[in-house]
Amino acid sequence: MLSHMYPSAVDEAAGTFVAEQVRALVEHGVDVRVCSPKAFAPPLPRFRAYRDTPRTTVRDGVHVDYTRQLVLPRGLLGHRAPRVMRRAVSGSIFRVHRAWPIDVIHAHTAAPDGWAAVQIGRALDVPVVVTAHGADVRELPARSAALHGVVREAIEGADQFIAVSQALRDLAEAIGKPGRPTRIVPNGADTERFSPRDALAARRKLGLPELGPLIVYVGQLKRVKGVDVLVEAMGALARREQAPRLAIVGAGPLRTTLAARIAELGLTGRVTWPGQVSHDEVAWWFAAADVVVLPSRSEGLPTAACEAMACQRPVVATRVGGTPEAVIDGETGLLVPSERPELLADALATLITDPNRAAQMGIAGRARVLDRFTWATNAATMAGIYRDLAHD
Repeated sequence: MLSHMYPSAVDEAAGTFVAEQVRALVEHGVDVRVCSPKAFAPPLPRFRAYRDTPRTTVRDGVHVDYTRQLVLPRGLLGHRAPRVMRRAVSGSIFRVHRAWPIDVIHAHTAAPDGWAAVQIGRALDVPVVVTAHGADVRELPARSAALHGVVREAIEGADQFIAVSQALRDLAEAIGKPGRPTRIVPNGADTERFSPRDALAARRKLGLPELGPLIVYVGQLKRVKGVDVLVEAMGALARREQAPRLAIVGAGPLRTTLAARIAELGLTGRVTWPGQVSHDEVAWWFAAADVVVLPSRSEGLPTAACEAMACQRPVVATRVGGTPEAVIDGETGLLVPSERPELLADALATLITDPNRAAQMGIAGRARVLDRFTWATNAATMAGIYRDLAHD
């Protein structure tokens, strides 16, 4: 498994969906090795986590190589990043192959990982699977003609190209034509970790007020996630004398800007900022919520939606990317257009004022996840794809 997104000392929350897939594959009987390159770091205190990340370790029973590679800020490597990654990880993957012959290389994201994996797979005569997750086919190709070409080569060069949603498949196939039909394999949820729990017990555990509606957002604090739109929607709710609390669970570059706007709207006392928390703790935040909100401007297929539904919580989300493939409008939650804070506020108000409907949506959401969006289902599908490629 090749992925620059994988939990490490640098960021324990990075690529948790990749780690979850690896765990499920191992439980399914697949022998997995992970290569997750990390940046070289100067000898400065703020980069200590990078230096403390071991080059090789065993994490949750899985061998992981944290190879080092050149990384420049603000994406300055541009279309050269995949070639830099290929040089950085080739030695590690070749060493693994000599000691433990690889049947399939599976890369997460079309670029840089997918492109690098395709080149290495050709050198080793090993089939390559590439999974696209969102920004790799939605945003990267628009940045330059060179990056568009890199993504196209990854799509067309993979022995099996995978998208996590139908919407993402359509975007990818507008860029390049895979050699065989694209498979749609959605991410999932750990339905044991993310399971129904008592909301009052969750609030007590987290030190939250026991009474009153609570809206929970879990994700990065980036523009693409639409948290700024959520803040405006909370302001609209307060003006209607509907004043739920909001918990913003996550970290990112918009933290200061969002806090300033929250203060301007007079909402400071109604917003809780737990920051980035462990995956286990995320489940408790979902359990404490009356409604989980995903106000994204774009998505592949949001794992957070699946995890919230697995916790039997209704989801209010934007109708973008693959989100409507997970959240069924009017059945497991409510969908609204992106960039429309007043409509987001309407949807949130609908559910916090109608707890019976919210509860029914939560029950329907968990049933949908159990039927279609578990990591066990994901792993079984992936194991079948690996077998087919290995035996071609």
